[in-house]
Amino acid sequence: MKYTLTYLFVTLSSIMFSSIVWGQDRTIDKIEMLYDQGNYSKVFRKTRKLQKDSKYQNSAPVKLFEALAVYQLTKTKNKYSEKNALDNYRTFVSLDSIGEYRLTYAIYIYDLQIGLVNKIRNLEKQGKSTEAKAEFQTYNQLFKHQVSYEEITATQPNVKPNSESSNTSDKEEHVETNNSSNSLKRQQKAILKEANKHLGTPYKYGGITPKGFDCSGFTQYVMAKNGINIPRTSKAQAVSHKKVKQKDARIGDLVFFGSSKSNISHVGIVSKVEGDKLYMIHASTSKGIMITEITTNVYWSKKVQFITRVI
Repeated sequence: MKYTLTYLFVTLSSIMFSSIVWGQDRTIDKIEMLYDQGNYSKVFRKTRKLQKDSKYQNSAPVKLFEALAVYQLTKTKNKYSEKNALDNYRTFVSLDSIGEYRLTYAIYIYDLQIGLVNKIRNLEKQGKSTEAKAEFQTYNQLFKHQVSYEEITATQPNVKPNSESSNTSDKEEHVETNNSSNSLKRQQKAILKEANKHLGTPYKYGGITPKGFDCSGFTQYVMAKNGINIPRTSKAQAVSHKKVKQKDARIGDLVFFGSSKSNISHVGIVSKVEGDKLYMIHASTSKGIMITEITTNVYWSKKVQFITRVI
């Protein structure tokens, strides 16, 4: 217990320190802003230039954004390589000795994780299992304590729908047809009940079980338990259902986040609508499954892209 409390104190102190130091560093803030805007070439040039300055020569955040910028640039420009991006990320990890910046910038590191895992999935889908497993080994070296290869490459969770979500009798279906409002409320209640069961479950990228979820693994699992099949990734989930206006959001809708409408990196389930305030239950990289108020949240309010209707 003493060790746990000491570790917690050190971790929280590190996070507070990094927030104070880097939150007040306009240079780092500007790089972060450029990355958010998708100006990866500028981020790359600025981070390279900064590392010639003794102040930033061994800066973990600068090295991280260089790695992320290079990785993003590999998608459109041949002169950049994934190997260089990953080597830069390894250097960042060595500079971030106690992991405070991996917590502070977890949402950006998530971009890299998404890309690597999608590559693994695509290789497996193409029947290139040997190459896929080699990529998985690299991924596992970079991001410790993740899920198994089988879980990462699964397309659907292995679950049975809850009994209250199974098919109703003809008589019940007739009643529901004539009272769709009550049917919707029952379905929303069932989805929230299932989602709330997992509050506090740890975040694991690639996770699709109650032992650990990532964001889209959580939404897919909850919907599957209620007899609704949706795709595995947040990007695929984002285009699988009709969009609705944020003012029309209701419980059970999916809310998507990212740097743009075409670059989705996170998804949650709308859990409550209270006037202008919108709440979601989601898999947070820092706290696992939790409920977050979106509308006034400094981070999430800026990242909302759209909402889709699943039920």
